[in-house]
Amino acid sequence: MPTYPHNTKCSELGCKEPRSKINSFCLKHGGKNNMEARQTDSIYQTPAWRTVRQRQLSIQPLCQACLTRGKVEQAQHVDHVFPWKAIGKHAFLNNIFQSLCHADHSHKTKLERQGKYTHYTQEGEKEYTQADYPFLMHQNEGF
Repeated sequence: MPTYPHNTKCSELGCKEPRSKINSFCLKHGGKNNMEARQTDSIYQTPAWRTVRQRQLSIQPLCQACLTRGKVEQAQHVDHVFPWKAIGKHAFLNNIFQSLCHADHSHKTKLERQGKYTHYTQEGEKEYTQADYPFLMHQNEGF
């Protein structure tokens, strides 16, 4: 019976550390252990998040990234412009949200690993860094 190779090393370019059991990265590059994954995932099951998600998708049911390219695609994900795991737990509900399709959400998540936070607007893409979070949250209070 044929077998396939098992990738046991981190997916970060040049890293030789063993990958975590939950995803393809080592703990240094964003890998998780079972307990961390369960705690992180449970926050997405709260009534507060369900309300935020429902509100965002009713306001913007189309993928904002696709719209910037002139394409119409239904959104499946509500994205935090500033990844709350990098900012802190307070940024889970205190953030700028955008509706994205699966492909664009995956692409944006990949960019976040490089420290680039993309906000898709009617004017086009805006790039932010973690340092922009306090300024934009103060400017957009009640957002």
